[in-house]
Amino acid sequence: MSVAETKTSSASRYTPAMLAELVGVPVSRVRSWQRRGWIVPVEQRHRLSLFDFEGLTAARQLASLNRLGASSHLISKKLKEIQQQFPDVGRPLSELTLLLDGRTLLVRRTGGLFEPGGQLRIDFDAYSDDEGDNQPATLPSPAVFLSRQTAPGEPTSAITMATWAADLDETGDLSSAAEMYRAALAAGGPNAELCFYLAEILYRLGELTAARERYFQAIELDENYVEARANLGCVLLDLGEHELAISAFNGALASLETYADAHYHLAKTLDQVNRHVEADQHWQRFVELAPESPWADEAHERLNR
Repeated sequence: MSVAETKTSSASRYTPAMLAELVGVPVSRVRSWQRRGWIVPVEQRHRLSLFDFEGLTAARQLASLNRLGASSHLISKKLKEIQQQFPDVGRPLSELTLLLDGRTLLVRRTGGLFEPGGQLRIDFDAYSDDEGDNQPATLPSPAVFLSRQTAPGEPTSAITMATWAADLDETGDLSSAAEMYRAALAAGGPNAELCFYLAEILYRLGELTAARERYFQAIELDENYVEARANLGCVLLDLGEHELAISAFNGALASLETYADAHYHLAKTLDQVNRHVEADQHWQRFVELAPESPWADEAHERLNR
């Protein structure tokens, strides 16, 4: 693929980190939306999800609903109702406009606003069976969960543990989520993706050394795991290991040269160690790959200097 073709195909592609920055949420929230199927990547390369403008539109609506206090449980329930009311809509979060009128969620499409009774007016508080819907789910502790068995003598599967770990992460119980991911790894054996998710949580808990080791393990299991390499670089930067961070970013680009985030982080790191000529190349490549990135203005300012 030529550089010109790469520019065209990548111009409207957003990584999870870009989406998170653009809509103002943690990247873990974006991963949760993807896990639930609310945003769908148009491409995946070396485990890196890439989203288009429809994905960005859906993420903006979800971020807005979250800021207004709508829980994931409630959003999931209302999306099912919308899909039943409008079976011709394939991706309601990107194809419809969702508006909040007081405590009521309304759907705007051709013909006006739709409410219940045929017009689909969705009230967060109106349904008697919704009591508590907008509260975080109460989940058992990891110890209680691990004591459950699907059948006598049959331990809980690693996949189920991983699902619960993601749910615990979503409710903000990071310590329990980390414990559950460890249990999933113990039950199912080494897994690059679970190591990656565990590393992300450890990083958010401030356990940088432990996060570094889990990112290393993810890369050992899948040497082309580009997000793990890039995130490892960020952790190494926080630990003051600039040269090792540069190696990590270069490793990500060796697997996927069009990974814009890695060019961005590498450019910034090279500037920090006064390797400005090398940094220029990566700033320029970043702008070519991600002209609509939330960090594009920073890149242009740096190149203009």
